Amino acid sequence: MSGGTRFVITGLTSPAFAFCSKVEKHYLSEFCFRTHYVWIMKNCMVIEPCSTTDHQYMEFTNLIGLQGKFYAISRQGSLAVIEDRDGSKDYEITRLGKNRAVPSKACRHFREHLFLYKGGIFLVFLLSRASVDVVDDVEVFGLDESSLCWKRVEKLPDDTVFFVEDKCCLGGSTASLFGRNREENCVYFTYERADTWFCFDMKTSRISATEGPVDDLD
Repeated sequence: MSGGTRFVITGLTSPAFAFCSKVEKHYLSEFCFRTHYVWIMKNCMVIEPCSTTDHQYMEFTNLIGLQGKFYAISRQGSLAVIEDRDGSKDYEITRLGKNRAVPSKACRHFREHLFLYKGGIFLVFLLSRASVDVVDDVEVFGLDESSLCWKRVEKLPDDTVFFVEDKCCLGGSTASLFGRNREENCVYFTYERADTWFCFDMKTSRISATEGPVDDLD
């Protein structure tokens, strides 16, 4: 959701995404009403920039909203900005990113996590280089919204740590979370094949097992 607009992607080209154009209230009595959401589905007719053919349209698998715009990542790692440009409540693709949202290092498999922190868009990759069952590296990218270019992040903003898992991603300052000086510039993460949490230190590029953020808060 961005700017109060409900928005979903399908992973297909037809339809590629849907948005709620308006909300209607049907009153059943003076104090009781039923809410009806009017959804509009749109196909994607934009050719995938990273496709090896000239007839493959973009299919979106990741999405985040910011300031009334939606930033969607395709299966091939291309970025598209979807917005209501003229205020007609008809969302369309208006811009494409300059580079692919993919890890810079070779790997067998990777998991991508897209989220907002302090008004910025970040993308965290959990890389499996030796085995698909084990995450052995982490990369963080930030989106330059003016150029629509993904840039490698070597240091997280301020005294930040990131928390990444399948259903939720967020960032926070060590001072507010831990109440005292702790190691910042770290990414805590877990994934579906792991039974514990891990901590990736961005200064040393080392991964260590931990009982999780809750344990480190003690």
